[in-house]
Amino acid sequence: PSEQWRIYAAVGRGFETPTFNELAYRAVGTGLNFSLRPSRSDNLEAGVKWRTAPGAATRMEATAAFFHTATQDEIVTQSNTGGRSTFQNAGASQRQGLELAASITPARHWLAQLSYTLLDARYRDAFVCPVNVNLCPAGRVPAGNRIPGTARNALAAELGWRPPTGWRAGVDARYLGSVAVNDVNSDAAASFVTLGAHVGYVLILDRWNIAATARVDNLSNRRYAGSVIVNEG
Repeated sequence: PSEQWRIYAAVGRGFETPTFNELAYRAVGTGLNFSLRPSRSDNLEAGVKWRTAPGAATRMEATAAFFHTATQDEIVTQSNTGGRSTFQNAGASQRQGLELAASITPARHWLAQLSYTLLDARYRDAFVCPVNVNLCPAGRVPAGNRIPGTARNALAAELGWRPPTGWRAGVDARYLGSVAVNDVNSDAAASFVTLGAHVGYVLILDRWNIAATARVDNLSNRRYAGSVIVNEG
């Protein structure tokens, strides 16, 4: 629409074959899991981008994007027991959400950034799961359950001092919402916030650009689950 605004949309189709790890074990018996089918997805993304006019004293940029993915024959973890992982197709699933990001340069060499992601990832079809008292008491995962291993909310913020040469420094904070650990959504890894800080130095020698950085993560020494093993037995 103008030099400051951009509008875009993208449509695509995805095809994902099972990996060798996913084919390695059958749920019952021995041998490769040849019943596992590839998953197919239809994807849509649309968004808008904005920035201040060139030469503005305070530079600002912002983006907003909506995404939607519909998948058939979703490949999911069936079980994880003693290091043996089995997989199956779970019918249809849906992922949709919103991504927001903004940055501002309030003064010379200063940069502040903020980003947020909302992700609603759910099974659209019910499907059969192993009859296991801990994993799947009813033997069936109902439609509408959250896809495990995904967080609904993610937020990141950073403030940095970034001259082209010399000393640099910055601080940042990250938030991740709770993550379901199994298909029946009976338990979840708790949400958490971590803080970090970094310092660095940039030196230009002839045609060489040398940068050194030191960083400390998790300044508040928070105990949190950085990843989960889906459907761990």
